[in-house]
Amino acid sequence: MKIFRFLTLVLFVCSVTACQDDFLETLPLTAPSDKSFWKTEQDAISWINEAYRDLPGVSDHQFNGMSDDAYTTVVANGTYEPTTSLIALKWDYSTIRQCLELLARVDGVTGINPDLSKRLKGEAQFIIALRYFEMTMLYQDVPLVDKVLPLAEADIPKSDKAVVLKYALDQLEKAIPNLPVRYPSAADNGRITKGAALALKTRMMLFNGRWAEAAAAAKAVMDLNEYQLHPKFNEIFLSSFNNKTKEVILARQYAEGLDVHTLHFAYAFYLVGGNGSSLPLPDLVDSFEAKDGLPITQSPLYDPLKPFANRDPRFAQTFITPFETFAGVVYDPINNKDSKVQAKTYIYFRKYIADLVTQQRSSWVNWIIFRYADVLLMYAEGKNEASGPDESVYAALDQIRTRAGMPKVDRTRYGTQATLRDFIRNERRVELAAEGLRYYDILRWKIAEKVLNKSVVSYTIPGVLPLQKLETRVFNPAKHYVWPIPQRAIDNATKLEQNPAWK
Repeated sequence: MKIFRFLTLVLFVCSVTACQDDFLETLPLTAPSDKSFWKTEQDAISWINEAYRDLPGVSDHQFNGMSDDAYTTVVANGTYEPTTSLIALKWDYSTIRQCLELLARVDGVTGINPDLSKRLKGEAQFIIALRYFEMTMLYQDVPLVDKVLPLAEADIPKSDKAVVLKYALDQLEKAIPNLPVRYPSAADNGRITKGAALALKTRMMLFNGRWAEAAAAAKAVMDLNEYQLHPKFNEIFLSSFNNKTKEVILARQYAEGLDVHTLHFAYAFYLVGGNGSSLPLPDLVDSFEAKDGLPITQSPLYDPLKPFANRDPRFAQTFITPFETFAGVVYDPINNKDSKVQAKTYIYFRKYIADLVTQQRSSWVNWIIFRYADVLLMYAEGKNEASGPDESVYAALDQIRTRAGMPKVDRTRYGTQATLRDFIRNERRVELAAEGLRYYDILRWKIAEKVLNKSVVSYTIPGVLPLQKLETRVFNPAKHYVWPIPQRAIDNATKLEQNPAWK
């Protein structure tokens, strides 16, 4: 596998920004770097390559534990504050500044190919749009920086979320026509494509309730005829399939010996019975239907004493359950008394960690940002919300169900907008489990206070797995639908005010 080179600019960028490191972590601001750098096409390519390092990666697994899918983070139990380090996870303007600098300078590079210049600007505009989109989802109103600012002009107030989102969408619209559908060389694996930009547009529209526009953007991805569902669901999350499947639209690139990671919920399994920072909760486990397509509360195939049998095939491809063999050992959370800590929910995620037998202390499976199954789900949701069920919605969902080995959508059972809405939401939860999206979903659906305000317990099987009480979660809808601005950012500015709910 080849990935395009990320590391050529690291020392250069560090040398430019080191003296202002604290400031850069809180505000969007640095003066332009050394003008002598922008001399060749390769300079411009190296510059944008470094910006790719800020694409969402494995650290986004933490969003699993913020939702009702997994245990645990302080966000889910409501104990976080502006000083909590996790709250700064998506607050970072340095890459926005870097991309804005490319937009300002790339056309001035002597002899640069005009098509290359347009493409590099498209990549930068995509990254700007993605960064602002994520920030508006979490912090809502944020400072809008649309040009490289000298340090003296860097202290600016927040802009309304709608203004920031419009700017991000404008950048994305400019990018889409200048990005290629595909790249000819394997050395460019992981670069932003037209499909990735359209997928981001879809997500931005969907997550902001612009249903018809979301469906139209998703349809544009589908009409590229560039992507398809990979035949085997579990293979998508193996390092041996990095950049080898037409389902993945964009992924954060990792590679053995170059850029590796250790997912916390994967490393925990290395010592069987060890605790992990992202453990599936019963609500997620129970959302997987029986293999007949019925909820487990209604299916005659479901046996509460053998709850892991006769389930949606994705169940066994998503979870590691008690007493099965994985990575060469039997996972026994009850009789493994030598471990100092236990897997508190009794179940692990299997997604992204199936390479653990050969990649115990480091992994290089790519982190998927957009895949075609998500586009199909977004199309179905957007279309259903905009105009109700139609055959195109069912057809999109049927593709996912058929690939999984599940029955097609029951048109009678799910024949209204409301019933199909519930089906789509559950299908999204099942298909995309452990991919870091559920937290955003419960925020945008405004159901977080319903699904998070509860006592959290382990999975249980009568007489086999005893109930463990884990924590009491608190979600205050007057406060927790928006994250606080990180206190460090507030402390380093005079015009940046804390979100009103957090003052």
